[in-house]
Amino acid sequence: MYTTEINRLNDFYFKYLLGNEKRKNLTIHFLNAVLYGDETPHITDVSFIDKDKEPKQADGKLVKLDILARTDTGMLIDIEVQIQRHPHLAERFLYYWAEMYGGQLRRGDEYSALKPAVSIVLMDFDYLPEESWHNVYHICNDVSKQVLTHHFAMHFIELKKFRYSDIKLLHRLGKWTAYFSNCSAEETEELAMSDPIMKEVVNAEMAFTEDEIMRRQYAQREKALRDYRSDMAEARREGILEGKREGKNEEKVSIAVNMLRLGIDVSHIAAATGLSIADVELLKTKLR
Repeated sequence: MYTTEINRLNDFYFKYLLGNEKRKNLTIHFLNAVLYGDETPHITDVSFIDKDKEPKQADGKLVKLDILARTDTGMLIDIEVQIQRHPHLAERFLYYWAEMYGGQLRRGDEYSALKPAVSIVLMDFDYLPEESWHNVYHICNDVSKQVLTHHFAMHFIELKKFRYSDIKLLHRLGKWTAYFSNCSAEETEELAMSDPIMKEVVNAEMAFTEDEIMRRQYAQREKALRDYRSDMAEARREGILEGKREGKNEEKVSIAVNMLRLGIDVSHIAAATGLSIADVELLKTKLR
């Protein structure tokens, strides 16, 4: 019997599965499922764009994962995994989208050269007020709902809201969502039996778990996540995050923790984050 041992939202594993040229048929299937459901697939090929600017700090790794791809029609698609709630998420996502969209033009290019850009965000917590687990946002008129441009789309998949009773009855995106929801070993076997693509996904996961080097890198990412959560919990216990501005302070503490790990002077960290020197010193003692 198949047994699942990994967190499928781990950034290293996620990029192994959907950000690899060797398995881009899986990426194509996933993108078609998100954008077009069970319709005839529109995307037939993708090429991966190496952004080469993933932050090295643990917090940066937890905030954002990029798989940036260009489809055969020129559409840019950014896939992100968000596993921690942070302040100003909507603004962050919009900034990432704008960076992707605006980055297409080079000196001398005309606006007609711009292609549609789509963001897909998988979230491991409830974020939007809607009850549905898959929500799509466009730029449209408040009254008529007329879409201004089809160059903007942002998809949110909230895994905690996803519910199902029978794996075999799920549509394409439902099967992918069940998988990333870390379904049970029995359900994973059902997924593999229900769809050739999902069988390939499960086989890729098994190959990953059997590779010692990849498992070590995966474990390092998981440790970074545990350390981050522990740092935040400790900061709350010490009262650094108390008060009405907890969300803003949490971001400051997160930045301060990363700066401390880089060996930056306490006074400089206090000046950069707005935390008191005493609070930064307290964080420093917790990291020893």
